[in-house]
Amino acid sequence: MVLAGVLSLVASASSAFAIATIRHVEAKVIHIETSPSCTAQDCLPITSQCLDKRCVFLILGSDSRRGVPKQFGTTKNSPGQRSDTILLVQVDAKNHRTVVLSIPRDLRVDIPGHGVGKINTAFNYGPNTMVRTVEKLTGLAVNHYVEVNFLGFEGVVNALGGVPICVDKAMVDTLAGLNLPHPGCYNLHGQQALAFVRARHVQGDTIPDFSRISRQQQFMRALITKVLSAGALLHLTDFINAVQHNLRMDANLNLYALQDLTRKLGELGQTGVAFRTVPSVPVTIGGVDYVQLIQSQAALLFTRLRHGIRPGNLGLFTVLTRISPANVTVQVLDAGSNGAAQNVADYLMKAGFVVLPVAPAPAGLKTSAILWNGDSLQENEVVASYLTLVPPRRDARHTKGATVTVVIAPDFQGIEGI
Repeated sequence: MVLAGVLSLVASASSAFAIATIRHVEAKVIHIETSPSCTAQDCLPITSQCLDKRCVFLILGSDSRRGVPKQFGTTKNSPGQRSDTILLVQVDAKNHRTVVLSIPRDLRVDIPGHGVGKINTAFNYGPNTMVRTVEKLTGLAVNHYVEVNFLGFEGVVNALGGVPICVDKAMVDTLAGLNLPHPGCYNLHGQQALAFVRARHVQGDTIPDFSRISRQQQFMRALITKVLSAGALLHLTDFINAVQHNLRMDANLNLYALQDLTRKLGELGQTGVAFRTVPSVPVTIGGVDYVQLIQSQAALLFTRLRHGIRPGNLGLFTVLTRISPANVTVQVLDAGSNGAAQNVADYLMKAGFVVLPVAPAPAGLKTSAILWNGDSLQENEVVASYLTLVPPRRDARHTKGATVTVVIAPDFQGIEGI
């Protein structure tokens, strides 16, 4: 979210103004001291030296109720703090790609000095323990640390004017405060955006932790689309209020470094950012529900990341959970649709899909269809849930370069509910 704000700022301001503004914002951010050998809980055991141009960021969403309005709960009914969202982001400048790895909050791990427990509870012992827990789990050295609480998340969303997102079904979770009463497109502002990424009780979810990660990845894709669009402008005052007291990062990381990073990420675009989830399955141990590593797959995924190798399909799918739109690449082909193809592409981008530029359809494709090959059944089902009036058809010939191809022709009947 902070990267999005800085990228929006850089894109919409002159260089001199951007520098002065970043200095002003920088003064509002809370920094945590770092030392590779430090052991104090408020000191981060990290080095900012990246390996072979691969920098690893640990990004945490804190569920601490300290200093936030009562609508989020209180320290009495939610004592301490846990990492509500855990992202390990590897920015690989050498290979021009970024991998965003979601770590399930209920993952059963060894917490250094505290025994076995859910990984989100490691945060309650402080940033130092959280970093050491993630490094022990993955074997990846963490170079930078970013932590944001509820107010910071809401504030950055509002500073961007909300994040447009389209959903294929009603999504209601009264515990999280989520209320999207029908399929269609919404502009999610702070409170609803937070509810969307935190919801764990949406009807149809089988494994809440995995479904929530899927929605988080979808939201991040939609956010990238918003920020990369020409019309994305940052409301500076709201951004400053969002980061003040609500954002913490390591002392080696500053907004100047983020400014340079966001330029590089902006050049990558959607296709250069891959989302994955730590391979794992739900288990119950001693009456407690956990998520447990699939050791062979997780070990291979961590090894590939350590060596700068593409993750492939590792971590792409989670059990009993539909693949996130964020992991589906769609090519929209225009078969004389009179502009409808571009509208469909825009809609799918707001739904969090990776959408390639609209291209003319080959002469042989004259009717609207969702085309998929034999290896993309799950991806086809997700696209079809968003385009219910377009018939799916298995076709390996026209799906090269994309997971799913959507042909929009004059017979296109529109998008149901929109």
